[in-house]
Amino acid sequence: MRSLTIAASAIIIAMAAQPAAAGTFLTIMTYNIHHGRGLDGEVDLERLARVIRAEGPDVVCLQEVDRGMDRTDGLDMPAFFAAALDMEVVYQTNLRRSEGEYGNATLSRYPITDYEDWSLPGPEGVEPRGCLKITIEVDGVPVHVLNTHMGLNEDERKAQAGSILDRMPDGPVILAGDVNEETGAPAINAFLEVFQDTFDYNTGDVEYTIRADDPRRRIDYILATSHLDVLSSRVIATEEAQIASDHLPYVAAVSVPDPPESAADRGVFGVDDERVEEALGEEHP
Repeated sequence: MRSLTIAASAIIIAMAAQPAAAGTFLTIMTYNIHHGRGLDGEVDLERLARVIRAEGPDVVCLQEVDRGMDRTDGLDMPAFFAAALDMEVVYQTNLRRSEGEYGNATLSRYPITDYEDWSLPGPEGVEPRGCLKITIEVDGVPVHVLNTHMGLNEDERKAQAGSILDRMPDGPVILAGDVNEETGAPAINAFLEVFQDTFDYNTGDVEYTIRADDPRRRIDYILATSHLDVLSSRVIATEEAQIASDHLPYVAAVSVPDPPESAADRGVFGVDDERVEEALGEEHP
C-alpha cells in the first residue's frame, strides 16, 4: 500500500488499482461503523470488513471512523479498510484530539480523481461535522459522491443541508451518510428538492437502520440526482450486521448514463470547432 498526505484534514491512500465491475451499474453503501465498536462492546474491524465485503459495493461511505485514537488502540481505520477491501480511500478529519482523529472515510473501486473536504456549520462547543466529496470516473462519466455525518440538532442540520446544497457540483451526484433525522424532517425535505431517495426502490424487508439489533428509525440515506437511474436499495440486516455496529449498513444500486457522444466518436477527427459538434447533433431529413 502507498499513501500520500494531501491536506492536514484529509488523505488519499491509494491501493493497487483493480478494475471495477463492467458496465454502468454502481453500487453504493453507507455505514456508520460506531468507531468500530459493535453492540457486544468489541472493536472488530475485520467483522465490519466481512459485512461490507459480502455486499461487494463499488463505493463505501463510512462515518465515525477513528485514526490513531486511544479508545481504539491507535488503529488507522482508513488504512485498514483500504487494505481489507482492496479499495482506494479518502479520509476526512472532523474532530482532532491530541492522540488522533475522528471523521468520515469514503472508499472506491473506481479511481478517485478528485476530492474536497467540506466543513459544515455548527454551534460552538458541539461535535464538528463535515461532508467529504470525492469524484470518481465511471466508464468515462465523472460521478460525485458526498459522504456526510450531520448534527444532532434540527436547526444545525438545516444549516448543514443548506451548506451542502450551496456547493452542489454539476452532473451526477450521490449523497450518502448518517443525516441524523427521519423522512419528513427539514433537512431531508431540503435534500429531496434536489435528490431522489433511493429508499423508494427498497427491495428488502427491513425499513430502518438504527439500532442495529432492533431497528426502529431510518437516519442513514443514499440520495441520487436525476442524472442517475435508481435500480434498487436494501438495508443489510444479516446476523453479523446486527452486532457489528449500532447502525445497519444501507446499499443502493444506480445506473450511470453513458458519456455524451463526441465528433470523434462519429468519425470526425482533428476538428476543434464546436460548431461541428453542434451540426452532428442536429437531426437531418
